[in-house]
Amino acid sequence: MLFPIPSVEGIQVALSLSETPVYIKTGGFKAVYRMETPSGPEAIKAVYIPPPSDSEDDVATREQLIARAKREIEALGKCTSPALVKLGSLRPKLHSVEGHDYLIYGEEFLPGKSLDSWIEREYRPSLLELRVLFGSLIGLIRELSRTGYLHRDIKPANVMETGMIDRPFVVLDLGIAFKLQGTELTKGGGPPGTLHYMAPELLKPNYKDVMDFRCDLYAAGLTVYVVSSGVHPFVQQPGDDYATIYRIMTQRPRPLAELRPDLPARFCAIIDRCIRKKPALRYARLDLVENDMKEVKQ
Repeated sequence: MLFPIPSVEGIQVALSLSETPVYIKTGGFKAVYRMETPSGPEAIKAVYIPPPSDSEDDVATREQLIARAKREIEALGKCTSPALVKLGSLRPKLHSVEGHDYLIYGEEFLPGKSLDSWIEREYRPSLLELRVLFGSLIGLIRELSRTGYLHRDIKPANVMETGMIDRPFVVLDLGIAFKLQGTELTKGGGPPGTLHYMAPELLKPNYKDVMDFRCDLYAAGLTVYVVSSGVHPFVQQPGDDYATIYRIMTQRPRPLAELRPDLPARFCAIIDRCIRKKPALRYARLDLVENDMKEVKQ
């Protein structure tokens, strides 16, 4: 859905900023900007909130977007994993910008680029880089699960390679996080997320009944598979969603070892197991993944 993107001048006025922010990108109902603070750069996120109306659909959409933004902020505040982006100094508040409503809040502004850049330049990461990446994702999934959340949108575009020693990989965007024992905040249209990285069980009608950490584990394994090989096992023609869904549900990926024979067979087997079709064939506990990773030798 298209939505009105606030100008940088509009954001500056609404937030009473001394300097004009820099527009970064737009995704979903959210526009992202960069602002300078005394402690360094910070990201501004402006979530578009449709105007009130008498339409039940419009009212539901408005309430849903507010609830999703609040859930993301709540999850970011509860999760202490270094592999997750942190909240910034700008507290969430509803603002009117150029005649439209936005829930605006701040997050830390991270250096570096997303892992999409690895794929675009056909970079082949080393075993050490892949171990650190996978370990970061597993640690994040563990912490989110501990606090009662699923990420539901782990993918290369949402993972930043930061260059920071203590936080080499950081995951962004909890906008569609799911609260275990909570309520679904996506209205119609099936499960939210990025089709190319959805676990097969999320494409079934009863997906709400079967979601657990193994959905995130699948997405983490597939992220590692794709960035390490440069090949997505299920996507052949962009935009051909029906064929992609069929392959996700039925086609077994080529073993990673065939695409990266330079990597240890044990490591490749772990990643292959994480992206098995049936959740029961993946790992039942995250500590089992970590134990197997300890056995990986160069």
